[in-house]
Amino acid sequence: MKPIHSLFILFTLTLLLLCAPGPAAAELIAEAAEIPYQINSSDRIVIGMVSDIQEHYDYTIFTITVEEWLYNSLPTETIMVRTETGTNVWTEDQAEFTLNESVLLMLRDEDSDKQLFSVSVGFPGKRPVSDRDEVVEELKAQGKWREENQTENEANNTGTAGEQPADSNSPSNTESAPFTGILLLIVAVLGAAVCAGKTK
Repeated sequence: MKPIHSLFILFTLTLLLLCAPGPAAAELIAEAAEIPYQINSSDRIVIGMVSDIQEHYDYTIFTITVEEWLYNSLPTETIMVRTETGTNVWTEDQAEFTLNESVLLMLRDEDSDKQLFSVSVGFPGKRPVSDRDEVVEELKAQGKWREENQTENEANNTGTAGEQPADSNSPSNTESAPFTGILLLIVAVLGAAVCAGKTK
């Protein structure tokens, strides 16, 4: 193989590597890990248990059975939380859940009429339930806590169950296959090695 062909192949493989979509990523600021920042970035705060997981190509819908609203409650027994990670897409800053896990969630409204939310500030917005008292103290400090939350939560849990999102199969803008960049890097290195070996 002529050296010019080897360089062309190597150049082509490098271009493919640079242009290939890799895992979606977002940079989180340092304050995102702090409870005051999370509360200020959230539309609602809830404690619940992961009762169902529906994985799709580029997103996942988690059903959360509501145990307690800490801030800005809704009259529903379940809510849906969408993450931009699916069977073929992994997004770096998204919260991860397991079935039957108890969680405290800082939520951002996506479609509150359909009880559809996302975790605000990425994975730091999913907290252990043991942080409840600290979150309540901060809500009180910010004037966002209402003592009647406890009785409201009991009333809310007798409300209607949450609905599935109407268009839960709609594609998002984050379509990309995970590990594509790594795979193309391996192909580029192997191709360069083969080409270099043939030119000697």
